[in-house]
This record gives sequence, C-alpha cells and structure tokens, in this order.
Amino acid sequence: MRFTNLASILLAFPLIALADVEFTSPEPGATVRGGDVLTAVWKDSGEPPRITELTDYDLFLCAGGASVEYSEDLALLIENGSFERGNSVSFQVKPDVGTTYPNAYFLRMVSRGVNTTVINYSQRFSLSGMTGTFSEKVQTGLSSLPNVTGDDSELKKRQLAAVAAAPAAALYTVPYPLQSTGLTKYAPMAQHPGTTITAKSAPPQFPPSPYIVAKTILPIATWQTTLTATNTYSTTSIENTATPAPHPAGDMKKYLKRWADDA
Repeated sequence: MRFTNLASILLAFPLIALADVEFTSPEPGATVRGGDVLTAVWKDSGEPPRITELTDYDLFLCAGGASVEYSEDLALLIENGSFERGNSVSFQVKPDVGTTYPNAYFLRMVSRGVNTTVINYSQRFSLSGMTGTFSEKVQTGLSSLPNVTGDDSELKKRQLAAVAAAPAAALYTVPYPLQSTGLTKYAPMAQHPGTTITAKSAPPQFPPSPYIVAKTILPIATWQTTLTATNTYSTTSIENTATPAPHPAGDMKKYLKRWADDA
C-alpha cells in the first residue's frame, strides 16, 4: 500500500500496494530462516508516481501491529538503493533483530524522486530460527491483531478504516527528543513566516533537545531516517502588469568611451 507525505507513515502493516512500488516477493505467509539471504522483488503498479520517476530508496525490516505506534523498524537493510539497478534486491537478515513469531515481519521501502517521497510496504512473512526479542510495543501490536496471517481481507478493511480515522499529523506532534524507539524519527514542518514583522526577539520555535558533551567515542545512533511533515501552506503569485522603466540613455556610449584610444 502506498501513502504519500503525512499519510505515508500512518500505517505500518498494509497488505496490498496501490501505487508505484508493489512488492511481489516475499509472498504473504512465506517463511525464511534468520541468517539466510532474502530477496525482495517489486514491480510498477501502474499508478503515479511511476517507478521511472523515482531515483533511490531505503529498505527496512519491520515488525509489529497495524499502526506505527505498535510497530518498529528493526533493521536498515538497504541504504540509498538505486532503482536503475532493477526491481529486486537481496540481503541477509540477522537472527538477533527479533524473535520467531508467525507473520510478524514485513518490509518498508522509502522511495525518493524529484520533489516526492513515497512509502510502500510488503506483505507479512515469517522468520524462523530467530534469536532476538521484540520490544514491548511490537509484542502489544502483534497480540492486538485479529489473526496473524500473511494476507487477510478482514484485517485489510480494518487497516484502511484506521487510516481514514487517524489524525494525519499525530506522529509529528511528538517532541523529537521523546521519540526514542525505532530507526525513524518525525520532524514537524518549519513554520512559514508571517506577512508582517511584529516580534522584537527570535525565541526558538521548538524546545531545545537535551544533550551530553561527549568525552569518549559515542555509540552508533539508534535512528537512521528522519521524515519531515509536508507543507501545510500554499503560495500564490500574480503577473506584474506595470510597464518596465526605460533603459537609461547614454549608458552604452559611456561604457564604450572607456575603451576609446585617445592616442
């Protein structure tokens, strides 16, 4: 399923692709052993934006329930992948990123093109032989599903209804420092300047993030992608119908005279 801009992050467990990238593998309900190589295959769904309009993508392994609040990015599988290299990519799934649970996993692809970012999801599949664990919110998300199958029409209806009812900007209202789980964070759109200048000072638009001065080598960051909310304002322009002022007379003569040979 494909959602663009704000709507793109409202659902972490869609079962069909409606536009651009449509995953054909892994198939719904498939099982792959942890540590083995998994191949993701996709095609152009025929809806805009077309794959030919997209340039690169990031591919994540995810697990959890039917909403972002109860699902997580477990691993960044491919970073800055190129669509020019074809409609498939292979990668290895590390066994320690999660546990063995039927149809708990799915792929999330963040595709980029000129002035567009699109997010698509694969069908659910299983990973066997896993040695890690799931976070509490992923476990809660999985336990809240009516059933955990690779493809379920009733669950599909529930998810589409949840997208229609969910507040579009909910994830972007959580203060950035409080977004402590997952590989993706969400940043609000920069505020649009007003039409008049009234402020006498420039206070921060958002509260500052806490920090600690590093005295040793820091660990690898726990997040790898930041999505920014789409513009919520629009601009208009009108034609300037005023007659252009005439070019000042005599300028060229003065310029050429500079190079005259007075000898």
